[in-house]
Amino acid sequence: MANSPVLMAVDGSDHADFAFDWYMKKFHKPGDQLILLHCPELYLNDLNMSPGRVTQLQREVSENTQALHDKWLAKASAAGIQAEFKVEYSQKPGHVIVDVAQRVGAGCIVTGTRGLGKVRRTFLGSVSDHVIHHASCPVLVCRN
Repeated sequence: MANSPVLMAVDGSDHADFAFDWYMKKFHKPGDQLILLHCPELYLNDLNMSPGRVTQLQREVSENTQALHDKWLAKASAAGIQAEFKVEYSQKPGHVIVDVAQRVGAGCIVTGTRGLGKVRRTFLGSVSDHVIHHASCPVLVCRN
């Protein structure tokens, strides 16, 4: 019987790199299926920007997403594992991470954290905090 996939939230931050490296050294087991999930921000519904600016930002997001796709799949390959890279656009990445984990039947979610203080987390929200409180599977938060 195959293991449940591990879902790892990734972006371009050092926190995501740290979480990946920690996961590979301390947690990954041969045969684990790794799904790398990136949740770029959507700007389509932002009424405070001109349509031209929205188009420019969407182009930048698309280019950045392709660069991250290449980076993360190369990083996984260098670690000797085959991974799948998924992209889900959203204004609320924490919600998407929980939803995708449920859809793919993830056995675990791995994420980094920016380490926001209590006050900043209260006002800005925290992706990892949302995932911890709403995921139906174990969550591994790697703090650098």
